[in-house]
Amino acid sequence: MSQDAKVTEHKDGTVTVVTTKGKRHHGVAMVLDTDDVLRAQAGGFANFLRDYAVVGLAIGFVVGQQANAVAKQLVTSFLDPLVKMWFGQDLSSRVATVHHHDTKIPVPWGSFVYVLVEFFFVVIVIYALVKLFRLDKLRQKEDKK
Repeated sequence: MSQDAKVTEHKDGTVTVVTTKGKRHHGVAMVLDTDDVLRAQAGGFANFLRDYAVVGLAIGFVVGQQANAVAKQLVTSFLDPLVKMWFGQDLSSRVATVHHHDTKIPVPWGSFVYVLVEFFFVVIVIYALVKLFRLDKLRQKEDKK
């Protein structure tokens, strides 16, 4: 920062600059060095990441995506063969036909049931992983401190 100015940042986001000559300037301070501006912006961004736990959210998102992929593969590898054995074909290829006057309307109910089964299986796997790794206990430990 310039040696001849004092910069005060206010809670409402405004900046007051007082020069050594005693003049007050409000708004964006043009007397700041480029390095000071970059440090202030980077510090503000780091505070944002810390305050809103963005890093934890990003990690949770990535882990959730991977858990979803694992659960879907378990459905494909293990449940699909069982369904084919019970129903004689892939459940997602099951279609009912509704007749309305002379029009036949296909209703792919098998695809819906397949996605519903997959959803419940994914939820069960994610719940089991949370309980297995005791991830639900992490928040309680923080609250006790």
